[in-house]
Amino acid sequence: MRLRTPRAWRKARRALVGLAIAGIIAVLLGSPVAGQALFGCGLLGLVLLESSQLRRSIQESQRQHHAHVQIRPLMGDVPLDLSGWAGDPVMVHNTVRLLVDVRPDLVVECGSGNSTVVIARCLRALGRGRIVSLEHDPDYARRTTDLLRLNGLNELAAVVTAPLVEREINGQAVRWYSPEYEHLLRKPIDMLVVDGPPGSSGPHARYPAVPLLRSRLASECWIILDDGDRPDEQSIARSWARELGATLSYLEGGRGGWLLRCQAVGAAGSGARF
Repeated sequence: MRLRTPRAWRKARRALVGLAIAGIIAVLLGSPVAGQALFGCGLLGLVLLESSQLRRSIQESQRQHHAHVQIRPLMGDVPLDLSGWAGDPVMVHNTVRLLVDVRPDLVVECGSGNSTVVIARCLRALGRGRIVSLEHDPDYARRTTDLLRLNGLNELAAVVTAPLVEREINGQAVRWYSPEYEHLLRKPIDMLVVDGPPGSSGPHARYPAVPLLRSRLASECWIILDDGDRPDEQSIARSWARELGATLSYLEGGRGGWLLRCQAVGAAGSGARF
């Protein structure tokens, strides 16, 4: 079993500690052979788990450093913070790699921030494309708009303040961005980057992105979903893949991610090199 999330690591650690404690209890109750076996298995498992976690931490640090080095030229002279709730360097690097492969005319991003600036700068370097970013928080929207202005990217990017409101999917009410963005989607969406709404806004908060934007997706469209290690996002990615008949790939590093390729029958296109 691959322990991708901190929660999974904690559960495995608790189970192994419990096994070792059970061994000690068995010895005290007069079953030394069984107790020693249980204690030995628990202790060995803990040693292997911790060493594996250490290796994983080292690999993650190297992965984040490599990603940051790769995207640094696109971060401009204005410092960009890629920590905390912002898209981490691995996620942003995966997005940039996909931009270079796909060369989209229209990118739609759910959840604005520093990644919006990096995407816009990449589109400018590619000489084509535009990004529309949806943001439910007015303060974040203003902050991102200011960063775009400071970097001279206003013509390539639009941040839409779209509060979370009740929308409808197949007769069911959901909370998602209000439709103020619709007049800006003048072309089919070639690439959809989903890093919002925040998970705290409700269960499966990001699921509505595909049902509500499906009619606007290009015949060949790529979707990146951030926070892929969370159970909700795992379920969302699988649901989208079934609904769209898309190929689904897991993106390692950071908080995890999912990459979907949606391609109409007979459509031609090159695969992203991940």
